[in-house]
Amino acid sequence: MEPSQVNVRVVTHEDELTACQALRHQIFVVEQGIPAHLDADGLDDDALHSIAYEGDLAVATGRLVVSGGHGVLARIAVVPSHRGQGLGQRIVQHLESMARERGVPEVSLHPHAHLERFYRRLGYEKVPGTSVVGAHRLITMVKSLD
Repeated sequence: MEPSQVNVRVVTHEDELTACQALRHQIFVVEQGIPAHLDADGLDDDALHSIAYEGDLAVATGRLVVSGGHGVLARIAVVPSHRGQGLGQRIVQHLESMARERGVPEVSLHPHAHLERFYRRLGYEKVPGTSVVGAHRLITMVKSLD
């Protein structure tokens, strides 16, 4: 896959949101064993979503929830066949761009602990504490967008 062949954009239609949710279900629930009710947290309708397509195939997604002037990036997922090719970074940067456009000064996220290095390269800093979801240890990281 050439990065230029993948189009990352804001979700604007219900069918695109459905594609995001299906992709997340496949990755988080089926692949990673995260309980479905944790992914379906009721925040999707109030969130901004990014989706990446290669042709007609949804290959990556992520969402941004803005509340009280703070942004939370979440549900960042890339299909296995497209991992390691920069799509996760493109989704994160797209979400950060949407946050900046809304005047959000800082964003946070709660990735799997093994992804700390990936997010550090993107400018995120780990804050103390962890949580456990199923068999997964999650950390909290923040980034200033100023």
